[in-house]
Amino acid sequence: MDQVAKYRKIVRRLLHEMAETFRNNSNWELIEAFDEEHGQYLLFTDGWNGDDRDYGCFMHIEVKNDGQIWIRRDGTDLDIGSQLLEEDIPKKHIVLAFFPMSMREQSDFALV
Repeated sequence: MDQVAKYRKIVRRLLHEMAETFRNNSNWELIEAFDEEHGQYLLFTDGWNGDDRDYGCFMHIEVKNDGQIWIRRDGTDLDIGSQLLEEDIPKKHIVLAFFPMSMREQSDFALV
């Protein structure tokens, strides 16, 4: 299995596990939106808090064709970056895209 396929499989599994955890501990519907062709992996919440709708993306990861993993949104306290490191993905392949470049430069992760 090539690196991109391996990374996509890992990301898909981690997000599916995360979705299952939230489903078991929440009143909200959890939507997994995975686009294998373009390497896009998103988790959405959909539910109601009284009369207020709670809908939105709380996790978005892109696995690019060059093998970089871009964490575009992490609205959790689960630290998906650390989970990727535990899967033996090197820091140089992980971009914390939700941070501005000035903050990325202060981390050990990839800049782009």
